Amino acid sequence: MLKKVVATMLLAFTLVVVGAQFNRAEAYWGLVVNCREWISLRSYPSTSAPRITTIPLGEWVWINRGYYQDGFLSATYNGMNGYVLDAYIKYIKE
Repeated sequence: MLKKVVATMLLAFTLVVVGAQFNRAEAYWGLVVNCREWISLRSYPSTSAPRITTIPLGEWVWINRGYYQDGFLSATYNGMNGYVLDAYIKYIKE
């Protein structure tokens, strides 16, 4: 019984956190621009951070406007969360 209660609470907490991260009122779609071929999705907001993946020119990414640091924005691409440089994103309001 305790396991079910804990599992239910964990699921509810996860849904609240995920829902808050994807609040469309605070986010935008962004188009990758101003690069030759691709930009990096990084693990933290720094050009020295490990690259999670590359995002090709012309691809769409989900930008969370609630985070901006040193020219980096929080972004989601193909289910991966990381950071992209603002200079390579054209904002498209939803």
